[in-house]
Amino acid sequence: MPARSRHAVDDEGRAILRMNVKDDSGFLSSFSVGEKPVISDEVASFLENSTVALPPAQPLALHIQSDCIDEGERVEYRSAIKEYYTGQYVANENESRRNRRIVLLLALCGILILSMAIFLEYQAESLIWAEVIDIAAWVFLWEAVDIGAFRNHELRANRLRYLSLIEMKIVYHSTGEKG
Repeated sequence: MPARSRHAVDDEGRAILRMNVKDDSGFLSSFSVGEKPVISDEVASFLENSTVALPPAQPLALHIQSDCIDEGERVEYRSAIKEYYTGQYVANENESRRNRRIVLLLALCGILILSMAIFLEYQAESLIWAEVIDIAAWVFLWEAVDIGAFRNHELRANRLRYLSLIEMKIVYHSTGEKG
């Protein structure tokens, strides 16, 4: 799928993200959950802002231009980017699973309450309470649709973007080279 933005595309069809690094002291976060380092919030923000105009599933190539990144840091930075976005992917998947359970629960509650409203409408003489219960049922059902159709759309887009960032090809260039 070709990029539909200002990004150039390499010969593999990957949108090229260009990053110039003059000082890499803030590339890695001071904190990480595990033993593997992760990128800093500033680097993550740069990458995410660079990809916002691209389709979520667009394959990516990060071209880092710098003279201050040595060979050991290149390996470490590749790993840190992958580790960071793997964590984001896992968190996104957990939220997606949680939302699916919530959608199921809300839909079941809405259907149960709706059936109670129908029962009350035919069995009781008070149509007001049947209507109040009917409204409550539709609120539950609407919330299930809202989460399932609209909120989960963003999670699906994030999932694809995180996968693209995890699988991103990273190429290093010295400042004198053209990337």
